Amino acid sequence: MAHFWLQPITPFRHLLRGHRVDPGSLQTRLTAGVVLASLVGVGALSAWMGWRMQEIMLNSHRQGTALIADRLQEDVRYYSDTMTPQEALDRVVDYRATGDLAIWVVTSTGDRLAQSETLTMGSWQTSGVSEALLSTPLPMGVKILPVQGWRLVVCASPLNLAGLPPATLYIADDITAEYQGLQRLMRMLLITSLLLISLLSVAFALYIRRTLSPIRQLNRLAGQVTADTLDQSLNLAAAPTELQELVRSYNLMLARLSKAWGQQKRLVNDISHELRTPLSLVQGYLESTLRRGQNLSEAQREGLEIAAAEASRTTRLLTEILDLARLNNGQGRLNLEPTDLEDVIHMAVAIAIDTQGCPAARVRVNACAPTVVQVDRQKLCSALIELLNNALRYGDPQQPVQVSLTTETGWATIQVQDQGAGIPAPCQGDIFEPFYRVDAARSRTSGGTGLGLTLVRSLVEAMAGQVTVQSQPNCGSVFTLRIPI
Repeated sequence: MAHFWLQPITPFRHLLRGHRVDPGSLQTRLTAGVVLASLVGVGALSAWMGWRMQEIMLNSHRQGTALIADRLQEDVRYYSDTMTPQEALDRVVDYRATGDLAIWVVTSTGDRLAQSETLTMGSWQTSGVSEALLSTPLPMGVKILPVQGWRLVVCASPLNLAGLPPATLYIADDITAEYQGLQRLMRMLLITSLLLISLLSVAFALYIRRTLSPIRQLNRLAGQVTADTLDQSLNLAAAPTELQELVRSYNLMLARLSKAWGQQKRLVNDISHELRTPLSLVQGYLESTLRRGQNLSEAQREGLEIAAAEASRTTRLLTEILDLARLNNGQGRLNLEPTDLEDVIHMAVAIAIDTQGCPAARVRVNACAPTVVQVDRQKLCSALIELLNNALRYGDPQQPVQVSLTTETGWATIQVQDQGAGIPAPCQGDIFEPFYRVDAARSRTSGGTGLGLTLVRSLVEAMAGQVTVQSQPNCGSVFTLRIPI
């Protein structure tokens, strides 16, 4: 029995398996609307059909009972010509009564003139129906009354016959079996309606899901669009006309973005390349003048030193922009070769210490096992130097920078940890974006360009690696490079 009741739910369970139901999605709303409309429509139709069948059955019994009451008086008048009115009444009552139909006549004083043998039958007596009918005042007219769990059509009409005192004729028709059959039929109709609604709901849900599948496909394709795939237009051949128009508009937008992106890349490349050479010449001229300018005043020397420093900083910025643009354009070449990461770490540490002019004790390299991976030695060393420079520049001078190398399944992990001020949580997702600075004033005074971490991420990802950061304010930061072995 339980299996029967679960059958309507099974299609929904199969339909929703592996799919999260989103109440705000268009598919859920359309399906809910169709299910609600089906429930209201089919439910209302089923209720009306059940009510109509019940009314037809009850009206039929009402009319039949009223007709028996009318004919009984005519029969009594007919037989009164050959026998006494009392004998005629008894004969007609016995003739008209059946096992499901009881007849009795009661005078205005409460005396019973006649009654059918039905009222003395076992089922009528043992159930208490006879006693309830004879002892309860019944209203005039035709009524359907529940009596002791039975359903009876009771007709009460005045009986005026010559030779008999004024009386009331009562007729009770047992319709319990038919009423119960009608109730079973209505329950079957309700179950059938629920099954029909379930089937319609599943059918509509599948149809709506299939109809909306091009939209999900468009969403999936749009989510895969990157700067490198802007020139790849979307194509949904079997989509509806409205969605085809959306795809055409989307492809037009992609074409415009691709054109703008290409112009931006060419502009960055051209500016970086064209400006780097003259700035290098200016920087070289300034440094040469400083070396040979023995007769320069203090103010002149200070001005030249500032100009040379700014020229050096601008040249470095343009170099980083050009390197980043080449990586983003796919023009950056990687010389991948088997490389011992321990050697790269020690080389990067030595260069960073020399660049920052700090003692060797500021960087502590934890013992690490030799690990050979397929990377570009120079590019990875540059990424590590950038991380070490940041750690030495912004870390606590009294605390050493920790560098460690570990291996796990399929990956080599390099961590650079400092004990500085840390990075606020809202900024940790943006520090790898170009020109982003946590503290713009501090980065400016310390010579930062805002591109170092962007280059680190681009270089590591170009070697199929990953770079992440974990930091808490006043607890330092940990930058993690993961390189596939």
